[in-house]
Amino acid sequence: MKEHLTEWLRQKPSVGGVLVRGIRFPDQTFFCDFGSRDFPMAALEQVWHGVDDSFQVLIARQTPPVRLTWVYERAVLHCTRHDGGAVFGVFVQRDPTKVDQA
Repeated sequence: MKEHLTEWLRQKPSVGGVLVRGIRFPDQTFFCDFGSRDFPMAALEQVWHGVDDSFQVLIARQTPPVRLTWVYERAVLHCTRHDGGAVFGVFVQRDPTKVDQA
């Protein structure tokens, strides 16, 4: 699964307004591309921990989420969880006119 999802993300073209795309795997590793260097790796690791914790808490509460969204001052993080436990996330610019929604 890990290699398949990593390859899938690599093949997807970068789109306007996307800052960072990534996948966090159940073994706590992650793969991401950098559309913007504004996100240091240490910050991304913390974000991924928070995302994973949020999904785990909701699953434990028997409220399995399909998608979660965090809104920050300059960006929005959209996440969805794969059946195998991997989480796909994408940071986009907060200004929706700068993001290619397709």
